[in-house]
Amino acid sequence: MTRRHAVALASAAALLSSPFAARADDPRMAVHGQKAPPVITLDRTDEQGVVAGKFQDDLAGHVKSVDLAKREVTVSGPGGRVETVVAGPEVKNLEKLERGDRVEIHFRAGLVLRLQGDGTEDVAPEVTKEIKNTGRGDVLSGTETVRARLTVTVLAIDPVTKVVTLEDGDKRTYQVKAGKDVSLDRVKVGDRFRATYSAAMAVAVKPVYRE
Repeated sequence: MTRRHAVALASAAALLSSPFAARADDPRMAVHGQKAPPVITLDRTDEQGVVAGKFQDDLAGHVKSVDLAKREVTVSGPGGRVETVVAGPEVKNLEKLERGDRVEIHFRAGLVLRLQGDGTEDVAPEVTKEIKNTGRGDVLSGTETVRARLTVTVLAIDPVTKVVTLEDGDKRTYQVKAGKDVSLDRVKVGDRFRATYSAAMAVAVKPVYRE
């Protein structure tokens, strides 16, 4: 039961992957989605030089297929929504996940960007991850929490879409979007921001067959 839960929780994590803690090119990832992560919209705060935003998503569906050769798990949800994730080699017992297993996911994420002044040192990248197994009976459930902090630099600005591309010290890129009340007039390529990201995900899996 516990091993099967670990597979389901890890696979579900990538369905709703975050922009700062779950990138396909990040070696810290066990599982990642095939699609690009969602772009968080940032709004003004009461603090000067600080913008913040949040993202939330929910998915309830069933495992449609498991491709062990490609290590891909496909989940079908309402309205024809289909999500596919790829499990890395560190995810064990992938064969325990079965077609028809019901998966319910509730994902919440928040991002804060603080402008760093000239001459200040970059923040050393810091990522923490915690998984708790709370499965009981036929319903296997758990929560995953991710927190990350790092310095990012503005790489590009699209004034039409208001999408800003950021780059970290390892040359990985991320995208955020400025809200309608956020002006980009004073933001320029090369500006640095201290990024603080947090996410929490709750997952429940009900096997199609009782074990």
